[in-house]
Amino acid sequence: MGELYDGKKVQMNDPGDDVADRERQFPETGRNKSTRLAFITEAVNRDGFVTVDVLADELDISRMTVHRDLDVLQQSGVLRKVRGGASAQRSAQFESDLPYRMRVAVTEKKAIARAAAGLATEGDVVIIDDSTTSLELLPLIVGRAPMTIITNFMSAMERLAGKPDTTLIGLGGEYVPRYRAFLGVGCEQALSELYADVLFASTSALRGLELYHQDQRVVAVKRAMMAAAQRRVLLMDHTKLGQGALHRLGSVTDFTHVVVDQKADLSLMSTIAEAGVEVIVAPSSNG
Repeated sequence: MGELYDGKKVQMNDPGDDVADRERQFPETGRNKSTRLAFITEAVNRDGFVTVDVLADELDISRMTVHRDLDVLQQSGVLRKVRGGASAQRSAQFESDLPYRMRVAVTEKKAIARAAAGLATEGDVVIIDDSTTSLELLPLIVGRAPMTIITNFMSAMERLAGKPDTTLIGLGGEYVPRYRAFLGVGCEQALSELYADVLFASTSALRGLELYHQDQRVVAVKRAMMAAAQRRVLLMDHTKLGQGALHRLGSVTDFTHVVVDQKADLSLMSTIAEAGVEVIVAPSSNG
């Protein structure tokens, strides 16, 4: 593109070209790749959505470089690219990264955990899945010693390691960093050799009476957990209700109890109760 100045045609560059030129000539401009990826990851997990333009400005890099960085993070499962930027929010095919899930509906998850804690008693063998709501439950039940806890969730293992009067059984398999969990055939086979009194689990979506998750590996392990437990407690905050995901996990009637927060659709809860599942609506922290 050119414009006339004093009768002479002068080539005008896109401002983004200047940034790209600086990156080619001076690789140290902006931040190095690992620092950029960490910055973008933190931003999208904190805000839920970030734009390409904002990232380019804050990192002092070209939009093309931002897109390349987003491609890397999308392939790693950290985020999903959308028009104009990137999102950490779940979709039918994408489950949010663990750090983002840890920030969503925290008050509701804590309330659900308090309401569900009474379903585990002293001496129980308990299965905990890789959900953030189950993680909130741990400190509320580990004092009921002796207790055996089975889990595939590395975050839960770290919190339980060395707890007195608590037997920890860690499930092996393929470690998947974005979930901080062990999945795969090895995990499923380990569960087939175990029996538990109660399972506490969650999933990404509940539509009607059907449960869904975006990752078939997660679905397979959750099904194995359900098969291994006598009582099965589903922990679902309201953000997951009425949603869908790619893979069907099963029916809500495969669970003996459903624990939800006070923002849950009451008509849906009535339908679930009529189907023979005990529904517990968690009181708010003020109630």
